[in-house]
Amino acid sequence: MAKDILDAVYGCLAGGAVGDALGAPVEGWMFGEIREKYGKITAFHPMGWANGAKGKFTDDTTLRHYLCYAIVRKGGRVTPDDFARVWTEKLNNNRLWENEKITTIKLKQGMNPWDAGKGTIPAGSASMAIAPIGIINAGNPSQAYQDGWNIAFVNQDGDNRDFAATFAAATAAAFLPDATWESVVQAFFDYGSSIVKRAMTLTMDLAVASSSVDEFAEKFYAKLLDWTWPLPQWNKEKYFSGNSIEFVPVVPALLHLCKGDVEQCMIEGASFGRDCDTIASLAGNLAGALQGAGAIRPDWIEFVTRANEDFFVELEGDARADFLSMAKRLVEALKKERNATAGRMEQLDSILGS
Repeated sequence: MAKDILDAVYGCLAGGAVGDALGAPVEGWMFGEIREKYGKITAFHPMGWANGAKGKFTDDTTLRHYLCYAIVRKGGRVTPDDFARVWTEKLNNNRLWENEKITTIKLKQGMNPWDAGKGTIPAGSASMAIAPIGIINAGNPSQAYQDGWNIAFVNQDGDNRDFAATFAAATAAAFLPDATWESVVQAFFDYGSSIVKRAMTLTMDLAVASSSVDEFAEKFYAKLLDWTWPLPQWNKEKYFSGNSIEFVPVVPALLHLCKGDVEQCMIEGASFGRDCDTIASLAGNLAGALQGAGAIRPDWIEFVTRANEDFFVELEGDARADFLSMAKRLVEALKKERNATAGRMEQLDSILGS
């Protein structure tokens, strides 16, 4: 268990980034290809798109950190308008995928942030970044679901919006004092649309019936791969889906099979194939929140932090900025949320009478 809220928030952010960096070099590979070349991903490998650098995180962590920045700048819960201001002022499109580049154009042309996700590429771009909504709503998955639903509409629509909201709720549930990996898995069922619950049920049925992650992966590949997008490039051997309906349910399945162990969750996520940087990143978010940063290898956190120093400087203009400094500010924002809640209670007492 995390030792305190700072350890939990730091663990959520660092776990997400480390998982992302582990999975990034083999993103889009199939499960068998990874097994054949690496076995399991237990170290940072060179990335072709980063000139062979190791430890670079992807747009998953990048967009997630922009959302963190919006929260700390606001000092609490955010709306799509708050996120859009950071998006148009701070986002570097060179760090993001095409869907977010399209969103940037929409927002800069004055499109309502609450509607900007309409008609965008159906992918997991909201799910991969939504964890900070769970952080600022720590312990309140119901509110996290609602906030996640709203924020996800900045850059997604339809089922991908549903899965993002559910992941926000699960993240919030991970910060409850008595949270366990079992209770976090349950949150995926408690907060979700019918399509989310259907995908969760089918995936968890396979996980529960499997004695190992490898057995689960083989069953999952045989039965539950999402082949719906993108249609023009369909290839049964290499086809890749970044759709939330495929990768989000894998995350609680890994929590179950790894019993919430953060290092194992990240390794197995990165080794799963397909959108494995996102799988490992989201698994790192949840297991990191449960176990805290103290359960993550410090050399991994340090390596990923140093490999991405340029991003922190670009965003904040401060060479000292990192995941720990962001975690501290998010905890301060949580304290402001507590004060706001206390003020609301006083207001209700006045309205209702004692």
